[in-house]
Amino acid sequence: MFNQIKYCKIFFGIIIFLPFNLMASTDFFKTPISLSGIIEPAETLKVQSSAGGRIIVLNVKENQRVSKGQLLLSLKNDSQKRKLELSRLQLKINENNVQDLETNLRDIQRRLTEEQTLFEQGSSTRSQYDSLQLQYRRGEISLKNTKLTLERSNQELAMSMEALDDTQLFAKIGGIIVAKSVEEGEIISPGAVLFQIIDINQVEIPILVEEEDLPMIREGQSVVFTTPSYRNEEFSGKIERISWTSDPETGLFPLYVKATNPGLKLRSGMSTKVYLLKQK
Repeated sequence: MFNQIKYCKIFFGIIIFLPFNLMASTDFFKTPISLSGIIEPAETLKVQSSAGGRIIVLNVKENQRVSKGQLLLSLKNDSQKRKLELSRLQLKINENNVQDLETNLRDIQRRLTEEQTLFEQGSSTRSQYDSLQLQYRRGEISLKNTKLTLERSNQELAMSMEALDDTQLFAKIGGIIVAKSVEEGEIISPGAVLFQIIDINQVEIPILVEEEDLPMIREGQSVVFTTPSYRNEEFSGKIERISWTSDPETGLFPLYVKATNPGLKLRSGMSTKVYLLKQK
């Protein structure tokens, strides 16, 4: 009886642990290849202003985390405001011109209809009728040109309003401001680089590999990597892409590892040792 119980325990133990052994058979192992690389941000953005002016409010500072759409600074740009006012004034003038020309053209058309009736009745001359027809054709051309001018005025107004909106500068990506080259009260020119923002929620590790190692590497392959800052911790990532051409200086082939950054422990410039993973 005792032996039967013992054998049952062994039997059920094998059944219970068999699935775990099967799962372990599909575990990954590190290949003999280890590669070195430097951590870079997943995205880096140099923030420029398309408008110039004096910085009246600076909302952020260096090393600050910002979210996408957050206001970075506000500019005072009196010349752009004057340009916007002139655009609005010109638009109003062109709108009035179009209305006047349309009214005038309707009046000529009414007179032309009356003149045609008089001409057919013999109460008017051909020259008078032809003269009104010429006036009408010129009025049509003038109205068409003025409508084109009105359309351009609308476009210029939209551009002026957009340029005025640029006096408020917003972050186009979320991340950390790692460089700031302006101060409050400073006058900047259009196109000046004001900030540099990095998205460090994900990181990229560029690596150069030997030609003979390429057969062991594929896009989407899992990797683990370590960094001297966290000696006892491994981070996971995947090979995002492999270059089709070698580096002209070294003859090595660039590949790029993409990884998440849990707890934002990883920083740009950290050195890494990367280990390729393969299924057992």
